[in-house]
Amino acid sequence: MLPHWYPTDHHPAPPANPLFSWLCHEGSLTQRLTDAGNHDFRVELLRQEPQAARADEAAALGVPQGATVWAREVLLHTAGAPRVYARSVAPPSALGSSAVELDALGTTSLGHLLFRNPQISRGPIEISRYPAEWLPADWRSDGLWARRSHFSDGELQLLVCEVFLQGWPVAGT
Repeated sequence: MLPHWYPTDHHPAPPANPLFSWLCHEGSLTQRLTDAGNHDFRVELLRQEPQAARADEAAALGVPQGATVWAREVLLHTAGAPRVYARSVAPPSALGSSAVELDALGTTSLGHLLFRNPQISRGPIEISRYPAEWLPADWRSDGLWARRSHFSDGELQLLVCEVFLQGWPVAGT
């Protein structure tokens, strides 16, 4: 299964779904997770390395399919558990050429940096079901919802995809 990305105003998700407000939220997911987890938030770095761009990523970034991109995969933890798998990709030219030092992030929240820099703009949010085989083995589940958006500051071209793991959000968040 490949993802089919839809703008949030043409969504296939029912608005009554509690996850829908999380998918469409235009603010910082880092901040929303921090607030929902009573300030219990952390980033677990899974890997950060050059990889081949997936077809949907290449199209969104305007690079050839299979081109080498910088890729970072993390789990975002809040309220004592991993809640979101995030994959960020950028062309290698973005490394060292923008205000955000992508290759030096470690366990720093990328969202924290993106939303504090007024020079960085965010494109529209798109949502889709996410292929289970693209998730880390311990977190694979069919039918999980994801959102993605393109961030840019002229130099920086960055695609951020966030997949909401099974059981999130919990009632009342």
